[in-house]
Amino acid sequence: MDTTQTPVSREAAPAQAVARQRRRVPWMTVAVLAVVAVVASAAFYWDLVLRFEQSTDDAYVGGNVTVLAPKVNGFVDEILVTDNQRVKAGDVLVRLDARDYDAKLAQASADVDGARAAVTELEAKQQLQYAVIGQQTAEKSASAAELTRASSDRVRYRELVKSDAVSNQIVERADADYSKASAAVDRSDAALLAAKRQLDVLGAQLADARARVNTALAAQRVAALNVEYTTIRSPVDGYVGNRTGRVGMLANVGVPLLTIVPASGLWIDANFKEDQLKKMRPGDRVDVSLDASSLRVHGRVESLAPATGATFSVLPPENATGNFTKIVQRVPVRVHLDAQPGLENVLRPGLSAVVTVHTARAD
Repeated sequence: MDTTQTPVSREAAPAQAVARQRRRVPWMTVAVLAVVAVVASAAFYWDLVLRFEQSTDDAYVGGNVTVLAPKVNGFVDEILVTDNQRVKAGDVLVRLDARDYDAKLAQASADVDGARAAVTELEAKQQLQYAVIGQQTAEKSASAAELTRASSDRVRYRELVKSDAVSNQIVERADADYSKASAAVDRSDAALLAAKRQLDVLGAQLADARARVNTALAAQRVAALNVEYTTIRSPVDGYVGNRTGRVGMLANVGVPLLTIVPASGLWIDANFKEDQLKKMRPGDRVDVSLDASSLRVHGRVESLAPATGATFSVLPPENATGNFTKIVQRVPVRVHLDAQPGLENVLRPGLSAVVTVHTARAD
């Protein structure tokens, strides 16, 4: 092969290299300008938007999960729901065997009837005693009148005997009549006093009987409540979860049988670092991204916790002893979610979320 080059080709080579170099310069300029534009745009976007946003992925869906346990002991007779079933407030979930409590309610009702009958009897005796007192009062008046007559006869006959107008026998009979009338007055006074004392006794017995009625009514209400407690109902609209109750098992007071997860009224608890709270206030707009769904959820900051999460822990930190290592604290922030279609089917207590709070405020 001939490798010799003519003078013309040797002169053209440097010119071609210079041309290629010149073509590279505009491309490098474009690349540099593009990088500068991207950096400037990012800086502008940060200054306009990002510096007014605070975000955290330490956030979870919360709700008033209700654990249902019986208020009375008893064997489970029926379980009318299954796991994950949708229920409404007031729906019957579990029935316990209520036969023992029905019998106690019947006994309590009989006690109420007996106590009321005792009150009725004493009220009748009280009315009868009023009649007895009226009779004794009339007898006292009659005895007093008889005593007045006997006293007048006694005085008159004693004057007449002085003039021998009557015999001593008549005077003696008048004295005897006076003594008898006086004794009758004393007897009627005593009988009237006894009748009034008996009325007081009946009044005390009646008050005690009425108190027994109230006691029996209270026992009846307790028995009725126990019968009612054998039927466990859903307190809210929601879903059944963690159903541990089984038909035939002995349900004890306070031992959970199932859990109701609310279908609405859920919220987000987001744990922000303390240096993210400088401009965060209740009412700030919030965007929520759920790990379990692509649905974009929106809401508002409802409140900020009055203390850090560590303060409410079982063993709060004690920084006054030993060597100190500063740890950034987190403060729970409650987020109220706006109502939107499909939200109920997505939210579940405990789900993870990413929360972004818009804190656009003037410095």
